[in-house]
Formats: sequence, C-alpha cells, structure tokens
Amino acid sequence: MHMQPLYAGAPYHGTGVDERLFEIGLCLPSGSDMSDAQQDEVIGRILALLDGQR
Repeated sequence: MHMQPLYAGAPYHGTGVDERLFEIGLCLPSGSDMSDAQQDEVIGRILALLDGQR
C-alpha cells in the first residue's frame, strides 16, 4: 500500500518484503458492486493466462 501515490510521503515501517510481494503478486479488481459481466471478464482473462502457461 505504501507504494501507491495516495501514500507518497507517508511514514514507512517495512522491511522490503512487501515490495517484493508487490513485484510478484497479482492485483485483481474486486468490489461488491462488480457486475456479473465484469466478474466474467476478470475470470476469463485469468483463465486465458493459465491456458497460455500449459
């Protein structure tokens, strides 16, 4: 979270592990107001990525 523009200049109390996780992690859109079509879009893109790794 500390790497987001909103928190620029805020105190940081980490060890760097969080930055490594940010580099290798996957940020997915989420929210209780996502429509079924939006959810299907996210799911479809993830499945396409997984199919490409086989």
